[in-house]
Amino acid sequence: MASRTGYGRRAYHAYVPHTLADWSPTLNADSVNAVTAAESALAATTDGAHTTLGDSLLDWMMARDESIRSSVMEGVEATVSGLEWARYIDQAGRPVSDENDALTLGAAKQIAAAVELGHKIRAGHRATLDDILDIHGRLFEGTRDRAIGGLLRTEPIWIGPPGCLVDDASFVPPPAEHIGELMDDLVAYLNNSGHPTALRAVVAHSQFETIHPFDDGNGRTGRALIHTVLIAAGLTRSAVPITAALSRDRHAYYDALNATRVVCAPDDSAARSAALHNWLSVFSHSCEEANRQAAALRTTVERMVARWRTTAHFRRGSTAAALLDALPSMPVLDAQMVAERLHVSTRAARAALSSLDAAGIVTPTGGRRNRRFSTPDVVGMLRRTTPDGGAAASTSSTVNTQLLPPNPWWTGCSHHGPRSEKRCRLPLGHRGQHRYS
Repeated sequence: MASRTGYGRRAYHAYVPHTLADWSPTLNADSVNAVTAAESALAATTDGAHTTLGDSLLDWMMARDESIRSSVMEGVEATVSGLEWARYIDQAGRPVSDENDALTLGAAKQIAAAVELGHKIRAGHRATLDDILDIHGRLFEGTRDRAIGGLLRTEPIWIGPPGCLVDDASFVPPPAEHIGELMDDLVAYLNNSGHPTALRAVVAHSQFETIHPFDDGNGRTGRALIHTVLIAAGLTRSAVPITAALSRDRHAYYDALNATRVVCAPDDSAARSAALHNWLSVFSHSCEEANRQAAALRTTVERMVARWRTTAHFRRGSTAAALLDALPSMPVLDAQMVAERLHVSTRAARAALSSLDAAGIVTPTGGRRNRRFSTPDVVGMLRRTTPDGGAAASTSSTVNTQLLPPNPWWTGCSHHGPRSEKRCRLPLGHRGQHRYS
């Protein structure tokens, strides 16, 4: 391989995994227990809230938590307020200028596409490579890397510390000429595997991460596909916060994936099966954590909806009642957006927003001409669940003051600009785009 850094050519060993066709893993007692515990925990996450609105909010919360944590694991300084502002800008038809916010929004769209694909497979659709390319492409929509979205890589790639040469890589995925065949095999596995659902998710994720088919975004796309597998099997109905535990102990997660890359003969099922044990254990613990978090979220959502119902008495079938049900998809909104979503006049949309404002459910911001509204209960609940920034998970090689000892007197926004490397000068929890010193 010719090095682009000017250091000449490098000889290296790439790992080309065996295909999944006709492979039946043999699990020991601990791995069987891990699969059983994972599926039991995941099934429990489908316990809904007591209302349709509560169910919608719960699904929305878990999907947002998953997209933010998955982004943070890849060094994206994702924030709750940044994500919701980016969604508002995107729904208004304007480009998102902050790259971190655009990537976090892309991760949210990616999770939504993975969930949609899971439901389609559940209904009889056969997954295709184009489906996976589409999920990857959603991640980079509206970002400066949009050109790589949905395209398989054609160059060598390696995994290691930021900026490292292949000499220092911890793992070198297969050369590009193997990707097509391996991805076709993976898609066939998704369609035809009779393995237990948790085992199928574990195998599919580890195989995808080993193939590393894209130039960037492999981790986020691979974690999104876990939800496709779970939903397709009917084990879950929406994205669940599996990444909460994975992001807490990234080294255990990465080490478990690396352990699956055993060198053996294709028919050495014992070695291939044993290599899955650590990853099965890590995944099972992550599912149990997801269930605990889902249960806590469910309780919080039910209380919030009950409070809303107590303070808001909207006539059944009214625009205000319809807007309340639509809030999970529009935590930041304006009259024009409401009118388009609910297919009502702008005047009716304004009246509905006024009704929710009077009930304390939404809060206005901005001037009279450009008045926007936010749902502080929803954004605040998500911020408590997913702390802004997730700084401990950052892998950036640049200076990040969030990694320094906290300043007890700092009450400002914790966001750092990806280009300026400066801290946002606005107060913590501000609305709208970040402003840098």
